[in-house]
Amino acid sequence: MRYTRAERAGQAVVVTIALVFGLVVIGFLFRSGPPALPLPGNPAASASPAAGPVVTFVHDTCCAQTARFFRVTWQSSTKVDSAKVTVTPDPGFPCDATVDASGLKGTVGCAGLLRGATDYLAKLSVTTAAGAFPFDHPFKTMGDTLSGVKWFTEFEDPTGDPLSCAAASCRIIQNYTAAKDPLTAQAILDLGRQFNKSRDPGLDPVAIATVLGRMEPRNHYHYYRYDTREDATGAAVYWLLRSGKPVMVISLAGQHGPVVVGFQGAYGTYYDDPANRINGIVVEDPQRGDLDPRTQSHRPDKYRTQGFQTGQPIGLAEWYGDEWWLRFAYASPIRMPDGSLLAVDRTDGVYPTPHWAGTFVILADDGDADNPPDHEGRVKFR
Repeated sequence: MRYTRAERAGQAVVVTIALVFGLVVIGFLFRSGPPALPLPGNPAASASPAAGPVVTFVHDTCCAQTARFFRVTWQSSTKVDSAKVTVTPDPGFPCDATVDASGLKGTVGCAGLLRGATDYLAKLSVTTAAGAFPFDHPFKTMGDTLSGVKWFTEFEDPTGDPLSCAAASCRIIQNYTAAKDPLTAQAILDLGRQFNKSRDPGLDPVAIATVLGRMEPRNHYHYYRYDTREDATGAAVYWLLRSGKPVMVISLAGQHGPVVVGFQGAYGTYYDDPANRINGIVVEDPQRGDLDPRTQSHRPDKYRTQGFQTGQPIGLAEWYGDEWWLRFAYASPIRMPDGSLLAVDRTDGVYPTPHWAGTFVILADDGDADNPPDHEGRVKFR
């Protein structure tokens, strides 16, 4: 069959249009390519299905040594009408999800302490106007002792006075919780003294809590007072597991501040759980981990070991019986090197006196962002 020149031109136009259409279809089918990788340092986020929301989890101690108290916030790019959560393996007590009045954020959490050193998966299901969408949040709880807590000495000047123990412990906590080390112990001491509510020559509990928050706004440390050394020890272990962050114990009758990073024994799902058994405390100590011969003249009667740099187990007999630890309650006044007495209890009038004196004091991150750091902790857990 023969075609005229006009017919052949028309056929060429049809073929060209078909070719362009095919290329457009192929480009549409394959244009997405591989998914983009998440940027390091961003909060844990779940990719949403088509037309679904983007949900982001904000989990402070996530995800390798997570606090055993699971209570985190989530945020959504789309208004959420309802939410529910399941946690596996089953913790053995209720877990729930809440939705804020705005519908754009909420919480996920469980009623008790999760098992230690365990991989968990929290599966959040949110319902929007477009349907129900699942989002996974995996994490692993901390064991009985935190690892990777870098130690610092209080003797940055080997010939200086030993006044920086609490400041060095603040540096230890800051470095672990924020992965930043902006200030030396001496700089922390210089910064923190202005926040003292007493005449303590070093840092008192208010100054410690305040400077920790100043260095890292995500830290919400407060001091707690207890009538007995046993209660203070039990609370220190509880807060360690609940927060996933080191706890500072004010020892040596109020004049020292070692860092509790772990414990020996067993711990159940709540503070007064009959399964709880504390046999020992694991501590890092800014003075007794210093092995420099030039600093050995300070308390040569107390043994030093490298274990205090990584976590030294202390049995309860020593923990309760040695004056370096919790043999004596917080004391005021204290005797100074020149033989004079110095009152170091809180005296700013906010609380009746005696306040710290006669009690056992610890500092822990209780997550209470609404309570100023110069106030006593108020979170109840008994």
